[in-house]
Amino acid sequence: MQSPSRSANGPTSCNINCGSNSLPVSDQDIIRRTTRVLRQLYLRETHWLSARTPDQSLLLSQQGQLSLAEQLHYGEVAFVLLRLKPCAIIDFAGDRIQLADYISAVIEPTIRDLNALGAATKTPPTAAATDSNSALYPRPLQLTCSRINGQLASPEVATWTGAYVLYDELWTDSADWVRANLLDPLRTTVSEDALAKGLDYPGSLPTNNEDMMTIVPVSYLGRMKWECLTSFVVLHRQLHQVALHRIRYEAVKIFDIEMQVTMDTSLIEDLRVD
Repeated sequence: MQSPSRSANGPTSCNINCGSNSLPVSDQDIIRRTTRVLRQLYLRETHWLSARTPDQSLLLSQQGQLSLAEQLHYGEVAFVLLRLKPCAIIDFAGDRIQLADYISAVIEPTIRDLNALGAATKTPPTAAATDSNSALYPRPLQLTCSRINGQLASPEVATWTGAYVLYDELWTDSADWVRANLLDPLRTTVSEDALAKGLDYPGSLPTNNEDMMTIVPVSYLGRMKWECLTSFVVLHRQLHQVALHRIRYEAVKIFDIEMQVTMDTSLIEDLRVD
């Protein structure tokens, strides 16, 4: 790989060695290739899910409690790339045996492709590029998907053992948070507040019956058939935090991601009627 150079008429570029050929790759080329990789991830995910048997689908959806359409991970991967969130937990809590196959067949090929593009990127880091709220891309990166092996639990999840976490080894905030909170074998619990920070969720889960009556599910939908990019729940009193959060995410104008935010307040209305 050669050092990056700036031509008189073009942007910073670098070379990817492919056998005996050296191909110049500009930042725009890397963005286009990354967009293609994320689309391929989306297609791999939907193909993998559609190939499940009815019994397997029931396990993945926790007996129909969860929508498989809301368990796609291509949006979460994109947000880690853009440093909008330090990490993404990849999990099918209903069947972690199938999860291992999903990681091998779907996630690992994507990581290899993205890391190759990250290795080809020589854009110098700037102050903004190291900010966890920055959506700057491309930049050097090294994604890792690690299995949580310790006996780890959180208030809402009895065990995270067997789930996977995707993070960037070259982003200190990402790697340090994951190692301290999810991959430390001596750690047995992780708080919901800590998870909200690591996963960049703006709200918190209910802690009492009164809070339960004000839950608002939030989904960020993408332009690929308006599939779910990420989802979380907040309490009604925290909706102002969602407003600030969505500004950062809606600012993304890359990877053909065009977002639409939906909030389901029916739970509040239904409970008030009762």
